[in-house]
Amino acid sequence: MSVVLYLLRPVIHRRMSGPKILLLLLLSCLVFLFAFPSFYQHTVLLFRRQSTDLIYRADSSETIKKPGKLEPEAEIAPQAPTPSPQKCVLPPLQLDDPLLMSFVKKLPPLRCPFATLEWVHVQNGTLVYSKEAIAKVGNFTCDVFPLIRPPKDDNRVRWGTKIQNFISGSQLTSDFIKVECRRLNRPVPVTPPANQSLPAAAAAAVGGAAGARAKPQIVAKPPSLPNNDYVDILMGVAPNNQAVWERLKKTKPPANGLSGLSVVMLGFDSMSRMSWLRRMKSTREYLVNSLGGIELEGYNIMGDGTPAALFPILTGHHEEELPESRRNHRGAKPVDDYPWIWKDFTKVGYVTSWADASVNIAPFNYRLLGFSQPPTDYFARPYYLALRDYAKYPSHATDCRAATPKYQDWFNWVKDIFHMYRDHPKFMMHFYATLSHNDNNRITMADEDFRSFLESLERQGYLNSTILVVFGDHGARYDVLRATWAGRLEERLPYMNFRFPPWFERKYPQLMQNFRTNVHRLTTPMDIHETLHDVIKFDGAGQGDVRNRGISLFKKIPIERECKHADIRNHWCACLDWRKIENPETDTDGQRALQTAVGFINNLTEPHRDLCARLEIEKVTSGQVLQANEDFLKFSKALNKDGRLPILDQKSKSNMRERLDLYQMTFMTKPGKGLFEVTVAHKDKSAWKTSEKDISRINKYGDAPSCILGINRQLRQYCYCNSLVGKS
Repeated sequence: MSVVLYLLRPVIHRRMSGPKILLLLLLSCLVFLFAFPSFYQHTVLLFRRQSTDLIYRADSSETIKKPGKLEPEAEIAPQAPTPSPQKCVLPPLQLDDPLLMSFVKKLPPLRCPFATLEWVHVQNGTLVYSKEAIAKVGNFTCDVFPLIRPPKDDNRVRWGTKIQNFISGSQLTSDFIKVECRRLNRPVPVTPPANQSLPAAAAAAVGGAAGARAKPQIVAKPPSLPNNDYVDILMGVAPNNQAVWERLKKTKPPANGLSGLSVVMLGFDSMSRMSWLRRMKSTREYLVNSLGGIELEGYNIMGDGTPAALFPILTGHHEEELPESRRNHRGAKPVDDYPWIWKDFTKVGYVTSWADASVNIAPFNYRLLGFSQPPTDYFARPYYLALRDYAKYPSHATDCRAATPKYQDWFNWVKDIFHMYRDHPKFMMHFYATLSHNDNNRITMADEDFRSFLESLERQGYLNSTILVVFGDHGARYDVLRATWAGRLEERLPYMNFRFPPWFERKYPQLMQNFRTNVHRLTTPMDIHETLHDVIKFDGAGQGDVRNRGISLFKKIPIERECKHADIRNHWCACLDWRKIENPETDTDGQRALQTAVGFINNLTEPHRDLCARLEIEKVTSGQVLQANEDFLKFSKALNKDGRLPILDQKSKSNMRERLDLYQMTFMTKPGKGLFEVTVAHKDKSAWKTSEKDISRINKYGDAPSCILGINRQLRQYCYCNSLVGKS
């Protein structure tokens, strides 16, 4: 406004007097300030910042005065240490822990030793003949057999009626099929008599040198007719599931849910958070840095084994709270009637799937009776039962289906469900055990492939309407790791990562703020269950109730939450306990911690000893030891395979390798009466260590470090200027 008036000043001067011009300028300024009040506030704040810059530094709690008289002693008297506001203090696990790193080995990508190209594959609900195979072997035709699950039987499958000459590009009639293919215009091979024995020379070719000396071997024939050149078992998503399509027409997600978001949960057996960070580096880099996944650092198991991890997530209950389903127990029934979370998703218009790639160690079949009826719209167990029997033949490696890693089929089935129901919400719980159950290192074979799979989901837009959860059920449970402090803690802290669509945080900022706050809080599988319920029917943000054992992660978990609130038994609790040191000035270990702390501080200022005085301990205010609870230290293993009762053994505590205790010491130093709170780690019986991030100066230091400010401001909380020694 003023600029416009200035440009028009020649015209104004001819028509108005000087006082009138000044009055007009003043009125224009007032109008501008009323129209743009933020400009006034910004200007005033900027002026204030500039005028006080010599007094207040970056840290608002820090006051730096001009060199002068030292503050009176009464103003820097020792204060009581401020305890950590969070009751559950999580253990400081090391990513590069030498003992745990000694078990880490990166394996090369999995290569399947299949002798030929795969003749057929499934693509978007259709069976497609491979052009590469046709070019190599000539034209061929295939018959298809649908896989049938007998009623009320979770352990057997059979093949249905053959569909002859299934044309390439035809839609699947079943989610799981066997294909038998034969080349056209080729002579029919002569079929050898059944169970024909090989001569010794042929046996040597099969069994090596040992086979030549042994009795003639029986050759295992492929599960196909003599006239077949290629047989395979495939999985996909058939488009003719009328029951699902009819339900989706009638049922839609409720308006009070979280925008009808899909939920995809991909679980891996025996993967702790630290093990995932060490072994799945490429996948994690993409999941966290590119997709923005959020890792829960205080996610604590609630029991022994996979069922103890999955039941709370999927039902909101512990196994012992659910109807009896254990084999060989009186009154046991299949698990169909459990309050599964996917039943709730089904009721509000979701497509559901449960895909456990294991058969023999499946979490709901190994000890339990499994499902009488398919529990979800898409249920993968029948396929893996068929594949297990087929995998006995030598043309297939343990981890492979023909030339394809089995985990790739597991990945692709997720994409198939996404493709078939792109515009409908989905709840998928898929679990993979065989890559990591017995040896965490084997999962490194799939690192790059898992990353590529996630990239493809993002590229095709599937993740823009999906909450993606990547998790472990628990950490590794090998005896050699359970004998270490860190390994035992890592077992209790599995990997848990949530990734939300980018728009979700813009639409629900308070929910995401709470979720990020909960990253460092104690969280459990019960909390995951409550979070899933919030997706279906949102219960509001705000503060969680510590009296509830399950709290949605969209609510802020109270800082006073401990294992007892979350219904975690003591021997599974990874939270560390405080023990007060009654006489820290005479306690032997307390003294070692104190000397380690003050020695570290003096080492920091040593290069500037001409300016900064060497500090000594004048008074110890308090001392505490932070260590794992007694039941955790005594835990040896579960009493039986049910995992419900622990064996607590004093010998297990005394034999534990690499034990770590944390000492938190509060003390005053001289000269200068600086008050410090320092955490010192004591590993085994010899190593005492601290770091700068574990040191807090908890009283003001006034102008005590004025001599070092212009040289090294990072030392200001540790430096007491020599020039001030003896002054008061």
